[in-house]
Amino acid sequence: MKTSLCLVALAAGTALVAPAFAQTADLIFQNGTIITMDPDAPSAEAVAIAGNEIIYVGDRAGADAIVGDGTETIDLNGRTLMPGFVSGHDHLIASTWVNAGVQLYEANSLEEALKLIADYAAANPDIPVIKGIGWNVEKFGGDYPTAADLDRAVPDRPAILLDFTIHDAWLNTAAMEAGNVTKDDPDVLPGVTFWRRDEAGNPTGVGIELQWMKTYVDIGAWDAEPMINANMDAMFPLAAQNGTTAFLNPGIVTPNVKATNEAHKLDFMMAMQILEEREAAGGLPLRVVALPMFKSAVADPATFVEWSAEMRDRYQGDKIRVQSVKIHPEGNWTAGVAPFLEPYKSDPLSKGAFNVQPEVTAEIVKLANAAGLDVAIHTDGDASTRAAVDAILASREAGYGDARNVLHHLLWTHPDDMDRIVEFEIPVNATPSFTTDWTGQDEQSYRMLGEERTELEMGKYTDVLLAGNRVSISADVPSTSPDMQAPLHQVEAAVTLMEPTEQGSSKPFPKSRTPVSVEEALKAVTIDAAWQLRMEDKVGSLEVGKLADLVVLSDSPFKVEPLEIDAIRVEMTMMDGEFTFIRDRDSIVEVRAGEYLMPDDLPQD
Repeated sequence: MKTSLCLVALAAGTALVAPAFAQTADLIFQNGTIITMDPDAPSAEAVAIAGNEIIYVGDRAGADAIVGDGTETIDLNGRTLMPGFVSGHDHLIASTWVNAGVQLYEANSLEEALKLIADYAAANPDIPVIKGIGWNVEKFGGDYPTAADLDRAVPDRPAILLDFTIHDAWLNTAAMEAGNVTKDDPDVLPGVTFWRRDEAGNPTGVGIELQWMKTYVDIGAWDAEPMINANMDAMFPLAAQNGTTAFLNPGIVTPNVKATNEAHKLDFMMAMQILEEREAAGGLPLRVVALPMFKSAVADPATFVEWSAEMRDRYQGDKIRVQSVKIHPEGNWTAGVAPFLEPYKSDPLSKGAFNVQPEVTAEIVKLANAAGLDVAIHTDGDASTRAAVDAILASREAGYGDARNVLHHLLWTHPDDMDRIVEFEIPVNATPSFTTDWTGQDEQSYRMLGEERTELEMGKYTDVLLAGNRVSISADVPSTSPDMQAPLHQVEAAVTLMEPTEQGSSKPFPKSRTPVSVEEALKAVTIDAAWQLRMEDKVGSLEVGKLADLVVLSDSPFKVEPLEIDAIRVEMTMMDGEFTFIRDRDSIVEVRAGEYLMPDDLPQD
């Protein structure tokens, strides 16, 4: 006998027998606010599901007509039902390893960071490598820390601590010795991916733009299979708890990611195999679109695209899919290495540099589009944004106008390129938290690039969204902390231009920007994000024939104050007709025969 579960109040009158010719529902949601994200029918009184499919969206009378003997009803009791959230950019497959260890996000000085590190090391005497994340050079007065500084906190074993962007890392002497980091250790790409050095050329303890990744492997900090599994165990339930039902993973971030070689391919294929095993065991709570990533100055574009197409041909399901590739052509502006059209204010002799040259990006885009692959291009500095726009438009001119190539991040954009992005309707993904005053980015941007350029160019995804382009917003975990993954967190940041984690102290930034509406922000975590994943025919809105990916919220984002959006609770999440999260099991009661028995290990708050 199968048992069904529903919210405490069971709607009256649902025992009606549907006409014999009608398809009967397994489950009906009603008696709440229903936001469909379907522009032709934006609201409804009821949504019905049979198996893993939505079979009805409409009024109560229509829902009553498809009630059968096994139909169960969830009384929303005033709550809000929406499509499941779709993340356009989160590294949920293999990323928690970067968040391991001591959390330094709240450290406002070098001394505060060192105390946190020392306390953590003292509390964990048996950990062979001390790890951590979250430091920001801006909070250290703009001066990069050194191995000698870190030795004061951890003198006895290797320590490696990632900055808040995860692009840069701070090592102590023991880690440098264990990883054989010496004067003779070459920089991967001088000016972009390199060790900070003293006047004699000796590395001083900070690796810029993933220079440190090989060392991470060499000191024994990486163990692929258990760490990827542990990541999924942590991040997948968290994302489901946040209402996420599908996500794009733009590059499986392991310490081998920069190589674009056999080691990274092995990591990618291992992760995909683990996903397959979880799906076969019924333990995959999210739809996954995984992207191979190109981030090498020397790898062969044709070989990369050929292998990526093989992965695409192998993974084309509704739950596990490869549809695109990612190009990561640069470093991070906060490290002073992202390429800009004009020099940094903080370093008038530097415009940053590319690790993947613009002509190589253009080549990959055309090759990928010719192979039926879309491309996601990382765009940090305004020069990289220009190169990406050039590459996308060149591919369109070459006959690949149907490709859904997307600019990811769009952190800095010259006005001339903004005009082209809008005119040619180039889609964009953005992380709203990246262009707020989170972790002092307001002061850092003014110092490094100047107030005028910041106000003119930073965070212009809002303008793209307001112009009507297809924009997705997401957290880009692990470049934000896992507690920022919630789509409603990024919705609030887009609507307010403030950082929800710093509510009370955060101010709208940049000051020149216009915030987006709640409706526009919700599109960016539902139907427009689904379009970027090429899944808009299956998810992203509540429409008949689409897959049953749903989220129940404690309140409607349209009804609360903008600064309260992130506080809305996700009550239930459903993916493919199965519940993947219930907040409060005590509010669920057992009713008669049906399809919705909750497993004992169902994630709950």
